[in-house]
Amino acid sequence: MKRIAPSERMRKELEEVMNGGNREGFLMSEIIRKGGELVLQEMLEQEATEFLGRKRYERSNGDSKGKGYRNGYEPRLPAGQAGRIKTSEGEIRVEQPQLR
Repeated sequence: MKRIAPSERMRKELEEVMNGGNREGFLMSEIIRKGGELVLQEMLEQEATEFLGRKRYERSNGDSKGKGYRNGYEPRLPAGQAGRIKTSEGEIRVEQPQLR
């Protein structure tokens, strides 16, 4: 079973909303909220990739001094807040990559 990154899951949810899969909640604010979640999640994942110097499921090349490794995700932000950001379009949820 392959694990799916939160950004990929969020991308699929956004595509479902855009394609009208959820007709009852098909609102512009939902599209904006899901798009915001996707952008923020991708930024957090990219930051972790840049810090570690490798992508998900890639091994280090051996000549770098191990900066750490990935250890899943946690649903909160560094400031200790729950992984939720309140906006005028609703609540945006993100999952922070855990690095060890």
